[in-house]
Amino acid sequence: MKGKVAVILAMFAVVGFLFVPNSSSATNLIIAVGQEPTSIDQSLVYLGADYIAVENWGERLLQQIPSGELAPGLATSWKVSPDGKTIEFALRKGVKFHNGDPLTVKDIIFSFDRAREKNNTQKARLRLVEKIEVIDDYNFKIHFKAPDVTFLPLQGNPMIVSKSYYDKVGEDTFKREPVGTGPYKVVNYVPGEYIDIERFADYWGEKPPAEKVRFLFISEDMTRVSKLKAGEVDFISSVPYTAVRDLEKTKGIKLVKSAGGHPTPLIQFATGNSKVPWHDPRVRLAMAKAINYDAIIKNILFDIPQRYAVLAPYEIGYDPDLKPYSYDPKKAKELLAEAGYPKGFDLKFYYLMTGRAPMIRETVEAIAAYFGEIGIRTELVGEDAAAFNARRRAARGPDASFVGLDSNGAMAGGVDPCHFVNFMFHTNMAFSVYSNPKFDEYMDQARSTMDDKARGDLARKALRALYDDVGGIPIYSTVPIYGMKDNLDFKPIKKYPFDTVHVLNISVK
Repeated sequence: MKGKVAVILAMFAVVGFLFVPNSSSATNLIIAVGQEPTSIDQSLVYLGADYIAVENWGERLLQQIPSGELAPGLATSWKVSPDGKTIEFALRKGVKFHNGDPLTVKDIIFSFDRAREKNNTQKARLRLVEKIEVIDDYNFKIHFKAPDVTFLPLQGNPMIVSKSYYDKVGEDTFKREPVGTGPYKVVNYVPGEYIDIERFADYWGEKPPAEKVRFLFISEDMTRVSKLKAGEVDFISSVPYTAVRDLEKTKGIKLVKSAGGHPTPLIQFATGNSKVPWHDPRVRLAMAKAINYDAIIKNILFDIPQRYAVLAPYEIGYDPDLKPYSYDPKKAKELLAEAGYPKGFDLKFYYLMTGRAPMIRETVEAIAAYFGEIGIRTELVGEDAAAFNARRRAARGPDASFVGLDSNGAMAGGVDPCHFVNFMFHTNMAFSVYSNPKFDEYMDQARSTMDDKARGDLARKALRALYDDVGGIPIYSTVPIYGMKDNLDFKPIKKYPFDTVHVLNISVK
């Protein structure tokens, strides 16, 4: 391992990057992140890792402050009806988009319509929205087909865009040159390399300390670390756990740990094809029992991640009777034999190479080795976000044979189990390749149940159905770690569903 790292560091020392602006100043920051957004148009982002940069120029009706609490955003107030089927919002007056357009209710309607038309993730999130009733230019009501307990915790998705700007420039320019209402505006984007943002002088809220910021896209974990140590970047996300002890001892560098629990690297199975081995839940359980999770966490991940059966103890719907799948290779072999695979089988195992969870390559290599010990001969296929998600979207039919690990998977640590676990497992949801009618039924009821206790009871039933059927295999729940020069401080948002870097929450000493 040390030899490989040395080679990688030597290569980057020679090649370097074409552009390195003045770093370590109060007005310029370079931030290296592990994944490039799938789109810089805030209405089209759909992966958790997309938000790490985009939320600096895109905003929603509500926002979460570092404590994790909801606070006014583009809406200054909201009122939920007693039956939960309408929410009335008052828009903040005087808000401008980065091109100078004023924010009004027409932009809210356009943003919701565009999200549902262009973005399958947002379409799923907004599927209970029936209509938007306009009261005047700054007041409106959202009517729901049924109460949606996830709408407010998700800050009243989606991020808001300008209808007037779209009408002026059209689709192509709108996607390439986004304008938002956030504290920063996009000034330059080089796909595959970086995006430059600048402080927006007419921002309605608190002004961030950094005037200019570059987000560098560096997928290789140790390259981000080496650039921080060399002083070539000021801040990195997704610090690999192998580097934590070294960085803690490095003069001039500090680490900030986020709240644990999200994301959860998660093995998903396309279960609709009766001809594949994992159509049988005994095979899925065998695969779950083949993995030595504790060894992965201890020996590869330095005992930093946490592990839960599904949810963390502090979450609505947590069931203390559900225990994480145990490592039992003997039982795994017995289950394979019972299912008709005494000699195992060949498996093509896809994984999302980039994302928010560090050290995914090492994790999947360990999983493949454990599968091999029970006779599952595993070929690893790493893919970028676009390819992985295209493959997963195509894996819902009766001929699908997909098994893959999503490094951005959602289990513990989300805003509500009725949203994120739903997204990964509910039939035909954005990221699901699995179907379980019992799970769907309980989760649908839970999502429209306003009372927390009753919703928790329904969520427990849904998650028990998922767990018993081995609908997926959560590997561990990450603890996001950020590295930075010691003249910076950063307040990550607690209980936030995405690993994001709000530059507004970075302070410069």
